Amino acid sequence: MLHSTKKNSFLAVFVLTLTIFYFTSTACSAAIIIGGTGNALGTMRWLAEAYQKINPETQIKVLPSIGSSGAIKAVPTGRIQIGLSARPLKEAELEKGIVAIEYARTPTVFAVSNRANINTVTQAQLVDIYKGVLKQWPDGSTIRPIIRQAGDDNTKQIKSLSPELKEAVDIAEKQQGFLFASTDQEAVNKIENTPGSVGVTSLALILSEKRDIHALTLDGVEPSIQSCIAGDYPIIKRFYFILPMERSIQVNAFLDFVFSEKGTDILKENGCYPPQ
Repeated sequence: MLHSTKKNSFLAVFVLTLTIFYFTSTACSAAIIIGGTGNALGTMRWLAEAYQKINPETQIKVLPSIGSSGAIKAVPTGRIQIGLSARPLKEAELEKGIVAIEYARTPTVFAVSNRANINTVTQAQLVDIYKGVLKQWPDGSTIRPIIRQAGDDNTKQIKSLSPELKEAVDIAEKQQGFLFASTDQEAVNKIENTPGSVGVTSLALILSEKRDIHALTLDGVEPSIQSCIAGDYPIIKRFYFILPMERSIQVNAFLDFVFSEKGTDILKENGCYPPQ
């Protein structure tokens, strides 16, 4: 099998350990360390940069991706002060003395390289792509779908679109020839660099990291802030702050900035919008 849950869990813990060690040993003077889901990191870096321009006395470090689960594990230990998650807390996690506060939403999208002359896809086509029935784009190029681990939030959202799509993705996860990505950033790297590839990411990641890829319309609906608010686009990713019950003055001040008019403008510029 191309990948395993155990292998991915080990990799996530390993990356988290190395990342936290690096930043706590070389940047221990940072007032705020932020980490979590890769989909939220780019926008958070823009928010941190804007905040530090008006508050130079506060140092903020945004880690490379440690995933939603990595953030949820790291916040109670104090290794990071703010976690970023693409899912709410489970009941058992609430017992760790942490809270989840939703701060933004963004479309979850199917994306291809900007070099590809592809702009739209339908759910029916996606079913055939994941089943391996549809193997070429209209321009004749080979379709290379990128698969994530079964527990990934993006994967769960795809499967929730329809029973047919869930069955198709389940089939794809068992195939040997499909591309695989273990993190959000690895997925977009492969979309950028692999001809014919298509993968799932978020509008926030594409815009905030200025990636050389573009989102496809889904069943004719453009994935935008407006279409999500109107209820026309079917897949919305929610971002949560994972926080300890007791927080420093610096952390609370930064949170206030994110929810301010200036912070909201930065979110919108990067494909996000406040919870409705």
